[in-house]
Parts: sequence; C-alpha cells; structure tokens
Amino acid sequence: MSVKSIENRLCSSFYDMAWLNLSAGIENLPEQAEDPDRFRPILAEYRRMFLSTGKKLGEALASGDRDQTKSCTEELLTLRQTLSDTVEELTRYRAEGRLLYNVLLRREAASTGTGTVIVEDEVRDLLGKMFASDDPMITNLRIRSMVAAFPVRMTRSRFYDRIAGYLSLYSGQEDDDGLRSFVYRLRGAAAIREEGKKPVAAFDFTENILKPAREAAASEQGGDLDTVTQELGALNKQIDEAVSFLESIARCINPYAAIGLLSEQYDTLDEFSSVAEALRPAVAMQIAKALGEEVDASEYESAADRAHAAMEQYFEPLSVMMETETGRLQAEIDKMDDDTAEGYLTVMKAARLMSTSAFAELTNEPAAEVTPERVEECRDTLIRELDARFEGQPKAMVREIMAAVLAELPVWFDSRTEVMEYMLQSLQGCRTDGERRFAIRLLRAAL
Repeated sequence: MSVKSIENRLCSSFYDMAWLNLSAGIENLPEQAEDPDRFRPILAEYRRMFLSTGKKLGEALASGDRDQTKSCTEELLTLRQTLSDTVEELTRYRAEGRLLYNVLLRREAASTGTGTVIVEDEVRDLLGKMFASDDPMITNLRIRSMVAAFPVRMTRSRFYDRIAGYLSLYSGQEDDDGLRSFVYRLRGAAAIREEGKKPVAAFDFTENILKPAREAAASEQGGDLDTVTQELGALNKQIDEAVSFLESIARCINPYAAIGLLSEQYDTLDEFSSVAEALRPAVAMQIAKALGEEVDASEYESAADRAHAAMEQYFEPLSVMMETETGRLQAEIDKMDDDTAEGYLTVMKAARLMSTSAFAELTNEPAAEVTPERVEECRDTLIRELDARFEGQPKAMVREIMAAVLAELPVWFDSRTEVMEYMLQSLQGCRTDGERRFAIRLLRAAL
C-alpha cells in the first residue's frame, strides 16, 4: 500500500471520527456552575470563546470559505494553548495545595490523643494488603501510594541520588520526549513553576488561601488550624473541578480543530463522508443551544438521534482504522528525510489532536537520542530547582515534597523486605502515635 493511500485512509478516518467526538464532546460539555465558585467567571469566558468560534467555523465549513476556516481553526488552536497554560497553572496550585493540606493534617493528627500504635503489627497487616494481588502493576501502584502516604526519612543527598539514577536510564535511548515528560512529572509533583511563565492573573485569589496555609505549615505553634485547612481543602476541590471543566472544553476543541486543519488541506473529504453529513446539523444546533440561542425542539431531537445512530454505527470501526493507519503512516514518515516528512505535518498534527490526551503536544519531533550530556543537564537543572523549592520550607513540607516526587519514580524496592524496612523506618520516625495513625489511614484509603 502506498504512503498516499495510507494518508488518504487515515485522513478520512480522522475526519469522520472528529465529527463524532465533537458532537459527543459538546453534548457532554458542562453547563456553567450556578454556585459562586471563584473560578466561574474565567471558566464561563473560555466556554463562550470556544462556542462562539465553533459557530463561526461551522458556518465557514458549510459555505466553503477556506480563509474563514483557516482563521477560525487558528483561533481554536490559540484557545487550546491558553487552556493548556491555565491547566498547567492550576495543576501547580493543586500540587502545592495538596502538599500543604497533608502537612496541616499531619500536624493536627500529631496533637490528637490516640491509642498506642504497634508499628510492627500495622506494617505486617499493610504489607499483606499491598502484596495481595498477583498483578505486579497493581502491587507497584500500591507501593507508590505507600511512598506518597508515609513521611520520608531520607537525606537530601540520597533523595537526589535516587532521581539521578532513574534519569540516567534514558542515556543512549532515542526517547528525549520521554525524558522531558519524566522531568515534567517530577517538577509537577514538587509544584515547581515553569521558568519564564507568569501566574494567570485571574487566579490571584488562590494566593489569599495558599499564603496562610504556607504560614501555618511553617509555624510550630500548633493552634486551631481548622479554618485554614478547610479553606485549603475547598480550594483543592474547586481546582479539580476547574481542570475537569477546561479539559471538557479541550475535548471539543481538539476534534473541531482537526476538522478545520483537514478541511484546509483535503477539500474532497466530504465526498467520502456520510458521518459529516449526519453530524453537521446536530453540531450546529448543539452549539446554538449551548450559547443559549433558540433551537426548535423537534429538529434538535431528530438531529441528536441521527448523531447517536452515527456514533453507534461508525465509532468502533473508525477507532480500529485510526490506530492501524496512524502506526503505518508514522513508520513510513520515520523513513523519510525531513523535507519529505514535512508534507505530512498536517495529518500528524490531526493525529495528535485525535489522541486520548486533551493537551497532547502538536509538534511532531523526530525521536532524538538522549546523550549523557543531556541527562546531566536535566539532572543539574532539576536538582537546582528542587534546592530552590526546599529553600525556607519547614521540614514537614520538605518531606511532603520528597514523598510526592519519589512516588513518581518507578518502584525502586528490590524485595518485600525492603518495602517493610522503609515502612518501619518511616513510621518509627513519626513524632507521635497520632501522626503514625494518620499515615496509616492515608495508605489504607489508597489500598
């Protein structure tokens, strides 16, 4: 089969699946919350921006206006990047909020009068639960949950050695993208802000909650932490809901942008698509209804029925075809020189938009080998950032950050005995039985 034939089949599959995903995405697009959530105004604005641009793009596609199609597609991709930056900022707030929340809860627990904890008995029982599954993947997830739940008793030097050891595994591999993703996860776990990126101004209010939480975490005076802890817990919940809301918008933008990109380059797609014909009226009415415009109820119901029928008929075969043809085309592109491969940038960008990740990178960089120098650069930069993150932090916060980062590493324990010894050391290092019981409760909740 020729590369051109693979490309045509793939583009046709993307185009049809994009219409299906778009209709499903708009149908599942949340209504704006009615409660006085502080995130509500900016989330409502992002939702409006998508729907308004989506309406214009639908009109451009229907009229065959290629310039307007290109302009609206670019608007959607710009909005997608804005959403991605916003989610990244919210995720950093959430990471710090969760770290602080655990610090405050541990502090409250440490002062709580509870019965004596028999550490050896608790560890024995927890070990049995962690290793109860025959599936090593499940066991590893449980061990990582333990690392995140238990206070870290590890020197900073040993902590950095652990990180460096896993970074070194990328040396010599053609997986620079994997290395960057790994470092990104570690930085995210430590709530390190991306260099050069400014906070989203609309979220300044989060500092009004995080600031007293930071001060409470740094204080050794104890006292009534209920109000600070409750506000922090509420903020974390609101951030989770905001991220979910933004991802739902991105899951509408992605297929619509793919439709726009493919329509710009391949103007005969509609001729071979029964899906687009069935879905276009439904999408137009879904957008109009979401914008609060008047929509004929019977027409809307009829269009929705056609959309659901198309989804039932085409979704599974299109999914299989997309997966097969994407792999074939990527294999062919990998054999090409850069100039030749450039001709397939549009279809590969569409492939990334059609992936399961709401914010998948849209660049199609060739696989690059990771040199020892590259690993060293990543290691030194990350350690420097972690040192700066630890600066001025109370011990309790440093331990939370270390636990969160270690939980992102592949499991490093070589035996059940090593896991047991880590748990014993962590629990025995707790200040009080209340703190021990809190760590045990966290792990039991994860198991």
